[in-house]
Amino acid sequence: MKKLALLGALLLTACGTSPEAPSAYSVDNCGHTFDFERAPERVVLQDVSPVLTLSELGVLDKVVAKAGFYPEEYFSPELNSQVESIKTLSDRLDATGHLQISKEAIVAERPDLVIGYSDAYSPDTVTDTPVVMDPGFCGEVKEASWSHVDDEIDLYAQIFQAEEAAQALKDDVAAQVKALDSSAGAGRTVAVLYPGTEGGTLYAYGKDSMSNPIVTSLGLKNVFGDTAERVFEISAEQLVAKNPDVILILNSGEDRVVESVTSLPGAQTITAVQKKAILPMLLTFAEPPSPMAVKGAQKLEQFLHDTH
Repeated sequence: MKKLALLGALLLTACGTSPEAPSAYSVDNCGHTFDFERAPERVVLQDVSPVLTLSELGVLDKVVAKAGFYPEEYFSPELNSQVESIKTLSDRLDATGHLQISKEAIVAERPDLVIGYSDAYSPDTVTDTPVVMDPGFCGEVKEASWSHVDDEIDLYAQIFQAEEAAQALKDDVAAQVKALDSSAGAGRTVAVLYPGTEGGTLYAYGKDSMSNPIVTSLGLKNVFGDTAERVFEISAEQLVAKNPDVILILNSGEDRVVESVTSLPGAQTITAVQKKAILPMLLTFAEPPSPMAVKGAQKLEQFLHDTH
């Protein structure tokens, strides 16, 4: 705060008292502090997670390029049209869903902000451009709750100086969360998984994952909800032993994600498999904390009503 006050004082001294004089500010994110002289004007996205937030804050038009996975299922037709119009630098993902892109491709766009990390472009590989990430992906979120959605909104509101729009968005999120049917999954258990396709590693989500408040808001009990981690490796035997009534399979559009779970050794003894209570869901509907999580909760709510 002292740094922020000093910067503001220096600017006022240099520019007089004009109300149009810019005020520098700093933003903390994922263990880094980034200084801004003005709200970003040339943004490159390496992650789909903040798209809805940026749109609701009225700043998506500041995005000049994108890279990664942007499925139409996430957004309204109008927002999809806007996203599609943004230049694509790369849509290549590796087997674990991580973006494949060159540093040079991003540098060529002359960004003043990059959102999302990749191996090629992150705070570890560049120092001249702010590179921010949703806090849920860098270990800052512990015991995830709906309040962490507000934190995500506040992050981008601070970066883009859009606090008024942020409050309206937070109010809308709160109203939608309040409207969820807390009895939809009452008496049932759930496992939230990210499957290892083609024999890969199977992962489960615990209490630090946004998926946990999503399922508990609907009355479900997360069978891995006592684990103080966001995501962690599990065995088929552990899943079978937990015997969830419902399985939520997060994914990034991979093929045969349901089969990758139902074909596990012993899977046919799991209640969710026997009752076909398995819902595949694109990752950003549940991770990280963002307004997209409300949409994910609504999808799961409908599924629970349909399978009751």
